[in-house]
Amino acid sequence: MKPNRIYIFLVFFSWGIFAEGPGTEPQTPEEKTKNSKWTLLLKRQTYNYLPYEYSSLTEKNESFVPTRSSTALKENGKVLIPFVFGYENLAKGFKLELSYFEIEIVNANTLLFQQTPQGPNLSRFYLSPMARSEFEFNAYKTLDLSRDWKFYLGGGIRNINRYVYGNYLGQGTFKEYFFTYGPQVSIQTIYQLTQDFAFHLTMDVFYTQGTRFFKQPNLMEDRFQYSFSTAGTAGIFRGYEFDSSFSYSFHPNMKFFIGYNMILSKFSYLHYNEIQLSRSTENLGSTNPTITGNWEMHLPKKSENFDSLRGIYLGMMVNF
Repeated sequence: MKPNRIYIFLVFFSWGIFAEGPGTEPQTPEEKTKNSKWTLLLKRQTYNYLPYEYSSLTEKNESFVPTRSSTALKENGKVLIPFVFGYENLAKGFKLELSYFEIEIVNANTLLFQQTPQGPNLSRFYLSPMARSEFEFNAYKTLDLSRDWKFYLGGGIRNINRYVYGNYLGQGTFKEYFFTYGPQVSIQTIYQLTQDFAFHLTMDVFYTQGTRFFKQPNLMEDRFQYSFSTAGTAGIFRGYEFDSSFSYSFHPNMKFFIGYNMILSKFSYLHYNEIQLSRSTENLGSTNPTITGNWEMHLPKKSENFDSLRGIYLGMMVNF
């Protein structure tokens, strides 16, 4: 079943769970307006993205005196406009939410120190351009703990796509791509501080898994690489999302938000049996590139490392 069909099936399945039974009398337009609402939340989100490739530059358990170390990552910030679209049935006590965003960084870099056989070396290291997109669909059951305190318990499906683009135009649109999806559990709470001010808190715990697509060959700044035994490799994201915000209702149907969002996940390869053959390169990107040196074979080890996003946002919600 294609991914888009999966999402459509989940939406209609969740709708069917909470739909009116055959014995329920139809509501008048006034009752529908009173007992249900649609919402659209648009955010101006500032994210700092720390990808797996950066956290993998240095192995924390390598030795007491590591042979590689890096400084803080630069040029990894991005301003996005994520959206959250929701429907809440106040009479039946349930809520549906759908959200999406995509982040892309193209010039992320760090100072990398390496202890080589020729001696210490300090150079600026540029990560390959990359992108990460996330789609969520959740269904919640509403629990009214008190007049001013609402609690939502639910879950759904999360889709995480991750691209690593080629460094050079001849490599095409990507050199590595993961399409992953899986379940998540989600809780939300809203506490009304005053008539116009409220505190919002959301926590998601997720697990996604999916196929890896890999394109040959791989051109790097100083290496030409071709890989074998790449079939059957998958990727896994395990982590959580934390979102806290304050809202101000300046109109019966409009709210202003200020908040903080963090998505912390660990990415790891599954069934990774890759064998890499590589040679040195010179003058890549010029009119006369050359491949030098002898072929070298590597059996790389892919460990589990962080792939995280965090930042503050301003938002506007409209009820209709």
